[in-house]
Amino acid sequence: MPRPLGDSHNFGRRVSLRGSTIVKPRPVLWEWLLLQGKSPLRRVLADAAAREGLGQEAFEFLPSLAFAGKDARAGGRVERLVLEPLGRSSRAERVELARVAGRALALFSWLGVADLHWENLVLGRDRGGRIVFAPLDVEMILDDFTSPAETKLIPDADPEYAAMNRHAAGLRRLLPYLGKPLAGPLLVALAGAYRRTLALLDASSSEIAAVFDTLPHFRDTPMRVCLRGTDEYVRALSVPPWPPLLDAEATQLARGDIPYFFRLYGRRGIHYYENRALTRLGTLPARGDVPRLAPLLSVAARLRSPRRVRLREEGLFALVGAFDHPALSGRYTSDELELTFTARRITAKLPAKEELVSRRNLAAFVGSVYSPCRCGEVRSVFVPAVTRCRAGL
Repeated sequence: MPRPLGDSHNFGRRVSLRGSTIVKPRPVLWEWLLLQGKSPLRRVLADAAAREGLGQEAFEFLPSLAFAGKDARAGGRVERLVLEPLGRSSRAERVELARVAGRALALFSWLGVADLHWENLVLGRDRGGRIVFAPLDVEMILDDFTSPAETKLIPDADPEYAAMNRHAAGLRRLLPYLGKPLAGPLLVALAGAYRRTLALLDASSSEIAAVFDTLPHFRDTPMRVCLRGTDEYVRALSVPPWPPLLDAEATQLARGDIPYFFRLYGRRGIHYYENRALTRLGTLPARGDVPRLAPLLSVAARLRSPRRVRLREEGLFALVGAFDHPALSGRYTSDELELTFTARRITAKLPAKEELVSRRNLAAFVGSVYSPCRCGEVRSVFVPAVTRCRAGL
């Protein structure tokens, strides 16, 4: 018998486990691009990494899973991921894990992949002994980010959701292995890998854009839009939320679903399904108190964007600020970067002798990954279900 996983969406559809297969009644095209080792995107990434001197296996922290079916609406099947826990790590292995974290943060930020909270991530070793750090679900892609915090791997400083974002930050999965707080040599390895990977992706933007441009069903495959968190919808059953529920949200909740909305590349509007067969689309009103969508990255512009500069420079300090701690003092170096911490400033010196300087208190731009609780900071491959945080977050 299939075992249901996750929430109900779109007329009672739920992800389920059937033996060694995960059945997903929603699009899996974006996951196939990232998590299937021979997908066209993975081939471009491997070639770019080899060309830029990182080594062809630089992105092998992503697994290589088997997929069946990539229908734009009906969904598909994905091989269940099997990993072993990382176990105790040597110093060299901790440095490699820090570099994996930097590469992952850069890749997902550059591709505009969101919703990478700690429950959506696995961490372990595959049969070949390689570190795997990857999402279970990829439903949002090609957002034009200016900060790596938008991935949810590090905490967004949004004052309304700061505590929740800090609690759920995806990179907290690594703290049991990297240490809490992160030591300077590990932080500079992580930040250096982030910076160098962004440069690699910028240099390969035309090839990566071509992958999307020639992808079957690219413009027909939903990219999920989250209007609220699942917890807000659950509470809405007993406490009216603010802002009030839209009619399309209330209708989906009334039939027992967590509301599901999406956008389509090249088309305006936030859509949802109006019938069980998923053949009729509804669209939220264009006017009134409804969310406004930011533009996606342009394939025609080869995924280039003026916002990339902020992702490289301000994003670097957002990353460092997320892991900053009073114990960090003085200068730390790696092959890609040098970081210097004084009482009030952080200075980043790049290989081309360029210097970037920021004030040390970055709380207005990013939250700390050092949450008072240890939810998500586990050594298991998957995060165990947490029903209530003991720290009250």
